Amino acid sequence: MTYGTKLRNIRLQKSLSQAEVANAIGLDQSSYSRIESDQSEPKAGVLMKIAKFYQVDITSLYPPSAL
Repeated sequence: MTYGTKLRNIRLQKSLSQAEVANAIGLDQSSYSRIESDQSEPKAGVLMKIAKFYQVDITSLYPPSAL
């Protein structure tokens, strides 16, 4: 499972839009969309903000190949 798939699943479980998540972590919606669609890999700082926003351990967001 990729970063994008994991992030999309969490976002949908919480009934949030991409724009809501992007605003909360300081990105524009198109940048967040590229992360979810695996067109872009999140930088460490962005991944930390996402984990904090979703209140999850950052390692739970890593794809298996990254561990």
